[in-house]
Amino acid sequence: NKGEMKGSAITGPVTKECADLWPRSASNAGSIA
Repeated sequence: NKGEMKGSAITGPVTKECADLWPRSASNAGSIA
């Protein structure tokens, strides 16, 4: 849940970095973007 909330709050350049750290978070961010 933490990763989802964080990914949702920071859907920008950080998303790219998150994708490297948490590939799962990147998938969620892509859905939200």
